[in-house]
Amino acid sequence: MLADKPAGLTFAEASTIPQAGAIALQGVRTAVAGSRVLINGAGGGSGSFAIQLCAQLGAHVTGVDNAAKQEFMRSVGADDVIDYGRQDFTRTRQPYDLILDLVAHRSVFAYRRALAPGGRYRCVGASVGTLLRVLTVGPVVGRLSGRSIGVLAVKQGPAHFEPLTEMCVAGRVQIHIDRAFTLDEVPAALARVGEGRALGKVVVGVA
Repeated sequence: MLADKPAGLTFAEASTIPQAGAIALQGVRTAVAGSRVLINGAGGGSGSFAIQLCAQLGAHVTGVDNAAKQEFMRSVGADDVIDYGRQDFTRTRQPYDLILDLVAHRSVFAYRRALAPGGRYRCVGASVGTLLRVLTVGPVVGRLSGRSIGVLAVKQGPAHFEPLTEMCVAGRVQIHIDRAFTLDEVPAALARVGEGRALGKVVVGVA
């Protein structure tokens, strides 16, 4: 489960990659040039990586997050941005080929509505109830409607995040650290993430 820290990255930068990188790489692996991709929760760590990966492929990327993160999502490569407080992304006139949902809480039928025929929806972060509905009802609704709806089973380990590490070292993907906290500031770090204020990753340093 261990990988060498690249000399070109600080310890703080390297710490942002393993989990968030694995989620981003696996979550958008079906994105291709010209496809319409939506990332819900795009202003955080996994989301900011995922936007950049899709933009490099030539996909049209829409990022969804709160009002304070709109400009940040554009700065990392989102073509369109949505403030979830003002707009429901599942009610769109132009459905998406791929949706990566990092903060799922809507119904399976809403996700189906937002997908183009043959489209793919995968969620990572969600309440237990939402995850269970996506796991059980999602595949059935997907098959009946010609779409794929399910939970992203994230594979962990160096083989699943080192490709992103190499892109970061080469400068092709940027690492965005919102703020670094000390170990005794963990409650404040958790509050910043939980309140949706972090732009990219929050890091806790251990002296």
